[in-house]
Amino acid sequence: MRTLIIRQMVIGSGRPKICIPVVGSDDDAILAQAGEAAALGAELIEWRADHYARMAQPECVLAVLERLRSCIGNIPLIFTCRTSAEGGAAAVTMDAYMRVNILAAQSGMADLVDVEFRRGPKVTVPLIETIHQNGAYVIGSYHDFEKTPSCETMTALLQQMNASGADIVKLAVMPNDPGDVLDLLKATWLSKALGAGKPQITMSMGDMGSISRVCGEYFGSAVTFGQAGCGSAPGQFEAQKLRSVLELLHTKAARGTQKDQGKLLFLVGFMGTGKSRTAARLHELTGMKAVEMDSAIEQREGRPISRIFEEDGEAGFRDIESALLQEITQMKDTPAVISCGGGVTLRPENVARMRQSGQIVLLTATAQTVFDRVGQSQERPNLKNRKTVSDIQALMDERRESYESAADVIVSTDKKTTEQICREILEMYNAAP
Repeated sequence: MRTLIIRQMVIGSGRPKICIPVVGSDDDAILAQAGEAAALGAELIEWRADHYARMAQPECVLAVLERLRSCIGNIPLIFTCRTSAEGGAAAVTMDAYMRVNILAAQSGMADLVDVEFRRGPKVTVPLIETIHQNGAYVIGSYHDFEKTPSCETMTALLQQMNASGADIVKLAVMPNDPGDVLDLLKATWLSKALGAGKPQITMSMGDMGSISRVCGEYFGSAVTFGQAGCGSAPGQFEAQKLRSVLELLHTKAARGTQKDQGKLLFLVGFMGTGKSRTAARLHELTGMKAVEMDSAIEQREGRPISRIFEEDGEAGFRDIESALLQEITQMKDTPAVISCGGGVTLRPENVARMRQSGQIVLLTATAQTVFDRVGQSQERPNLKNRKTVSDIQALMDERRESYESAADVIVSTDKKTTEQICREILEMYNAAP
């Protein structure tokens, strides 16, 4: 599962992050609840604007958003308007629903906007596009307050939402018996196992489903909702108690993750994105062995990469590269960070081997950044006859799909030091240096 970083909060890695909802009906109540949530250590705060008495007045909504941002500081803010038909408190028209969500995105104060997928693609697709255009992320939600669909249906729903434009997907259902709770957990796990490309949030509501709110790290749910006084849905735990349980389970889950997932960390990405420097610094910070694949190939072959390309062609080089990767993936007892060549993900069998042996981190940079770093290099065979930023961009576009489909985590390296990049990676994997 990939991660999403919002205001330095990493969603989709480690224990589920705690979101505390704010459900006040007037300005003072909203600000008081938000202040209490921040004091309790909320990692995200959700403003349930459907409970706000003045939600139909844009200037009031904007004023509250501004005051909320000032109150909660750098905590990510989710804006949610749940209509009465969706189990919420707002009785609004479709146009009003669209306007208030777009307004929240345009304000620059809300980091995420919740969009209910049961409205259908005619509403969700343009709304998501507009929210993105205004700089906010989208949580694509699906709620069923009456029942729990079959495991197969829920798995398909999660996969469909993963394929949508939403940045995080959310599924909340109501159980009628313990078997329904098991179905929800199984669907969550299956979605993750099938390659959920985005962080997902799932829950079985009510007291019967409360177990689903604490075991997300095991099954693949990235966020859980706690309450500070007033809750927003049945089955929510008090935030402080929720944190204690999550921390306890995280200790156990982390041990299982280290045992089951292997110890290799693969850095992939286009040339010039900082893979070699990052691997070397991760070695210094963690003690993990660092392997630079291109250097290893040059040492084995007794000739530089550029000469291998000239004499054997790119296909010959890829054969050598794949053979080395196969050897590396047998290093299951040795923690290591692997700096991969820029084209290693072009072969699906390479991606499969990496996934079986560890985790894949994609480092990215703009074409201009890559050009500034390596554009004048004479040692990069794939830069031969590619001497401009647009040339580099064209090659990056050719490889983009192979990179992104392989990645468990994506980290931008633009305008960041190697130290910052490493700290970001280590935070995601909960492996403090």
